Amino acid sequence: MKYLLAILPLLLLLSVFSCTPNDEVITADPEAVLHFSADTVLFDTVFVARGSVTKRLKVYNPNQKAVRISDITLGGAGASPYKLTINGVESPIANNLELRGRDSLYVLVRVNINPNASNQPFLVSDSIMFRTNGNLQKVKLVAYGQNAYFHSKAAIGNTVWGKDKAHVLLDTILVSAGTTLTIEKGSQIFATPGAVLLVNGTLLVEGTAEERVVFSGYRREQSYQQAPGQWQGIQILTQSENNRIRFADIRNTTWGLRIGNPGKGGTLVEGCAIQYAFQDGIIGFTSDIRVVNTLIYNCGRYGFSGLGGGNYDVIYSTIVNYNNPMQRESPAFVVADYIPGTDIRNMTVNLRLINSIVYSDGFNFKDELLLESDGGTIAAEVANNVLRTDLYKELLNQDNNILNQAPKFKSISNQDFSLDTLSVANGAAKPLLDVRRDIKGQSRSSTTPDIGAFERTID
Repeated sequence: MKYLLAILPLLLLLSVFSCTPNDEVITADPEAVLHFSADTVLFDTVFVARGSVTKRLKVYNPNQKAVRISDITLGGAGASPYKLTINGVESPIANNLELRGRDSLYVLVRVNINPNASNQPFLVSDSIMFRTNGNLQKVKLVAYGQNAYFHSKAAIGNTVWGKDKAHVLLDTILVSAGTTLTIEKGSQIFATPGAVLLVNGTLLVEGTAEERVVFSGYRREQSYQQAPGQWQGIQILTQSENNRIRFADIRNTTWGLRIGNPGKGGTLVEGCAIQYAFQDGIIGFTSDIRVVNTLIYNCGRYGFSGLGGGNYDVIYSTIVNYNNPMQRESPAFVVADYIPGTDIRNMTVNLRLINSIVYSDGFNFKDELLLESDGGTIAAEVANNVLRTDLYKELLNQDNNILNQAPKFKSISNQDFSLDTLSVANGAAKPLLDVRRDIKGQSRSSTTPDIGAFERTID
């Protein structure tokens, strides 16, 4: 008995070791390597002096047994522009980390890029190195840096923004009354969340078909390219007049263009593409707006709207919703003689909707057009359009309008809204002497131009 009591502790100790889970037993097998969620951690364009978002790298042990990671290091060590957070600790190195079998850990990666003399995007690279059982494995780190002008909250006077560097809006920028902001062709403007461009003076966007001006959100990752509401957009205020916005891409906004300057010189929107607005592509309040050769698509509420009266010309434009991830509750095109929720009612509306496409894939709406009066006057010329409408199918079944026939675009899945060869819009527009080119700068036919922003038929 006394011998049994003497060896009992030893038996218990052996029992403990024999019950150690297999996934906690550390293997030194050189074949036991790590797997990673990506072989490259890519940061799309990072604006210098602003740092970057944090990326996650998943490190996975696919083996049944545990492994000991001897070290995780940055190739550039402390001099690297990249920063690592491993197990909650920010450091360029970590040692002797045990990773159970079939388990994983996350490495968080950030990058801060110093300015250089270049105005063009430049490459900043490094790697994370993992040493396990004598094996050295690497994950590449790649970031594209770009110098930029950073605009903090300010009221500005006569100013020119050029294309030599990108412009990043960090907050509210106000163009003061009586002054002009000129944005040169080829310029790029990126906006952080909450940023807005307010115009109480004059905005001149001087893009061309060859060198478009781009307004978009600050985040450059691919997953954000179609995400709405990343910044507030461009708002034309009450004292603003004689605005001209030509050949600009405006995306990822709450409102693309929000215009409210009654009685002032009008706003021209020509050759533009406005997409992924959380609410409206263009919304006007008792204002004068002319829209020519413009594409507006996949907005959360209105593509185009003129409320509370006003004068609205929409010519040779394409206003559509296809594969729109946002659930709309309004038609794409709305004009009304009142502003909902206000005392502004019974105002006069003058509308010219000519040579345009207003359509959708129709999952939510049979009507993408609404002309709404609360006792005021709506004087409308609606001709040579392709329209999705049930409400006005008798009223508008004249003046060469094409009703409820899908326009057939080249590639909806790729957001290519140029016309297919079989489109009903081909050659169906009315020639207009003052509009000779399309959104891409291509000449329009002088006899049988195409409906919409894109011309296909040429003499």
